[in-house]
Amino acid sequence: MKRFFRLINPIVVWMLSNGWHRLLSFQVMALEFTGRRSGRRYCVPVSYATDQQDFVCLTLASNLWWRNFIDRPELCIWYRGKPLQTTISLETENPSIIRHEIETLIAHNPIDAVFAGVRLNFKLEPNPEDLTQAATKHVVLRVRRPVESGASLDD
Repeated sequence: MKRFFRLINPIVVWMLSNGWHRLLSFQVMALEFTGRRSGRRYCVPVSYATDQQDFVCLTLASNLWWRNFIDRPELCIWYRGKPLQTTISLETENPSIIRHEIETLIAHNPIDAVFAGVRLNFKLEPNPEDLTQAATKHVVLRVRRPVESGASLDD
């Protein structure tokens, strides 16, 4: 799966940063950041859901890229074809919060269940045991909604 994402991610990032973003922007944005050790710029596409003031994203804890935000919460997001400066916070330790956010993401886009390792029933409801297990393996990234975006999160 990682090999697949390594191939597809540059294409998705390219699409998100230009007019093609309309095909993906309803559920995917890109996080652009500087590596804390390498100093290199990275851009990672992520699925998201929204709440009142944040974009909520998820990644496996075993993926190392999210650690760049531990000491450096500033980043640029590519949202609806525009680069916007914002900040990010992480939830790495509270399984009940992580579980809730996984449920939020799955409710927004059921395909996220596949990536989180959560089975859905015929009503597209997540399996409770899978949610509990997934909460121990994931990190929640809360991206603060940029003020300058001017867009409603529910658009």
